[in-house]
Amino acid sequence: MPEQHRRRLDVMLEPEYLSELGTLDVDAVREMHEECLAVETEVSYVRVLAQARIDIVEAELDRRDRGGSVGDLVAALPQILADDTPRHDPASSHLPRHIGPAPGIQWKRGLESLITDATLVSLPTLSEDDLRSTLDQLRQLEEDVSQKRKALHRVIDAIEADLTERHKVGHA
Repeated sequence: MPEQHRRRLDVMLEPEYLSELGTLDVDAVREMHEECLAVETEVSYVRVLAQARIDIVEAELDRRDRGGSVGDLVAALPQILADDTPRHDPASSHLPRHIGPAPGIQWKRGLESLITDATLVSLPTLSEDDLRSTLDQLRQLEEDVSQKRKALHRVIDAIEADLTERHKVGHA
């Protein structure tokens, strides 16, 4: 695939991306780091959207099993989408530099279209088979994105280790 058509994430996950890290000047390494952090934000955003859609589709399937109304699903959305993860001490936490994806970002490759399509609007009209198929696809998307995110974190860790070493020896 020509370089201009490859996603930044794909480029960052190739072994060649870090191969010349030690030969780059510190400003170039910092720029790589910033770009990786921005892409990590975008990847994390896709992951969160996929997870939210999984939760909503699961809730719709559950609603159908219980015989509830569409209004029940709508009323339950705040609870379905609530982030119940434990919080750390707010004083010790740091906001990421990039807290949202780039405004013009588009996700149109593979299963990524699932996070931008109109499935949620048409939930009540979809067949159970369609819902289950959508759920399977969303789970696959979430798994794929999670794996790429972990790989990207390894790249970020390598860049940060390089920057830390440069700082220790006085080259930062």
